[in-house]
Amino acid sequence: MSAPMLPIRASVLAFLMSGASALAAFTTEIVFFDMPQNLLRQVIPAPSAQLAALPGYPNNPNQLTLAAQIYVPDVNIHGNGPFPAVIFLHGSGGNWSNDLIANGPLSHLEQWGEMLADLGFVALLVDSYNPRGIDGNFGSRRPSYDPLVDDDLCSPNYERPKDVVAALTYLAGRGDIDTENIGLIGFSHGAQTGMNAVLDASVDLGTYEVSYVDLVAVKNTNPVQYVEETVMKEVDSPVRIPDNLPFPKFGAFYYGGGSHYRYHGQASSIAAGRYMLDRRMQVLVFHGTEDSLMGIANPNVTPMTGTLYPMKQLLSSSLQAQAEGVDDPLKHHFIFDLAEHSFDLATLAAEVDWNTINEDADQKAKRLARVEVLKWLEYCLRPGPAVSMAPQPSPGMVDLTTNTNASLHYQWHYSDDLSAWFPLGSDFDGDGNTSITETTLGGNDTRFFYLDYQPIEPPFDDPDNAGFFRDYSDFSY
Repeated sequence: MSAPMLPIRASVLAFLMSGASALAAFTTEIVFFDMPQNLLRQVIPAPSAQLAALPGYPNNPNQLTLAAQIYVPDVNIHGNGPFPAVIFLHGSGGNWSNDLIANGPLSHLEQWGEMLADLGFVALLVDSYNPRGIDGNFGSRRPSYDPLVDDDLCSPNYERPKDVVAALTYLAGRGDIDTENIGLIGFSHGAQTGMNAVLDASVDLGTYEVSYVDLVAVKNTNPVQYVEETVMKEVDSPVRIPDNLPFPKFGAFYYGGGSHYRYHGQASSIAAGRYMLDRRMQVLVFHGTEDSLMGIANPNVTPMTGTLYPMKQLLSSSLQAQAEGVDDPLKHHFIFDLAEHSFDLATLAAEVDWNTINEDADQKAKRLARVEVLKWLEYCLRPGPAVSMAPQPSPGMVDLTTNTNASLHYQWHYSDDLSAWFPLGSDFDGDGNTSITETTLGGNDTRFFYLDYQPIEPPFDDPDNAGFFRDYSDFSY
């Protein structure tokens, strides 16, 4: 099925540190919230100098206080809420433009915050770095004896996922949040963080080990000499989101690494039990074939081969869903042809250049991925469509009416006894307008109806996208 494209807001509203503007469809400010006491490290890191100097930051040495940029819909347009909310987890480059809080969020995060607030969502962009004293890039970190290399301070495996718990605690305490409808979106380091924060209950949280770089003494050397060796080291298990907190219903994870230094077992294996996304969620994952973390040896040769760790992790998640007898939480793993890592940071091409040689793979991947995320946010975090039934002048005839959404696909169903249900008429894509379906009542003038809906299928069959969506059948794993 060829699916219509949703428009992408290419314009960017003026950035406001706080307060409202008649020109803005949102308000935004920096907010602070504490890490739950039971999740604090034994030694609490000091915040960066720029965060400690920010007005209102408590800088309590006995507490880890997180900072976040929040975008809230304009109440004059969207009412007072409660609003669905989305938590954003930045990549290894941090949350702020040029690593400076005063510059505001990175441009692609800012775009997300403004776009979602303009659509009636709250967006919370969590800074995981400055509260831990990291004021710059945290890339290329791994478990290591060397503190300049070690990722322990903000590990995406076990430390940073605590920020998801803290953010959910904060949102649950606000009066303007629809806590039944919360999403989670992460990028790279943040994608790994988010995927570790939402492990299914069927995944064993026993002893976890990582591939750790250690200094090992060389035998029979005097003075003793040391060499670096990779050993398996026991580390903390993932955190669980407490039952008293809202749980994210939707997740979108962009270009995560997938191996986590063998955090969930052998990264090169495909096996049930080692990993699974939480069954309460519906999840999209995005990668490009030019992303080094995908480990593709040659993206220009089909079938593609390589380490393929992200794919193998998600195959393991799907196998576990099968073993548990539940629906696979992973709805789509999009792999875009020749797109690179961090493609969401690309500048969107002008609409006139879409699907031409003037739109590169990263720009196209960003555009199509955002369309898919917006569809699923509408589907997962919004209330169902309003429907009504009205009699026609002709006896036994009624009109079924609904207001459609341009990102959703609809199908009416009917039953005469509430036990067997049948499709009514043709299924249809929403277009943002009112849809009316004319039908008859049953022989005894009693009939029941319901409206099924789901996100419009991705435009896999659109000729403009031929070869751009790569399928698992394109790989040898």
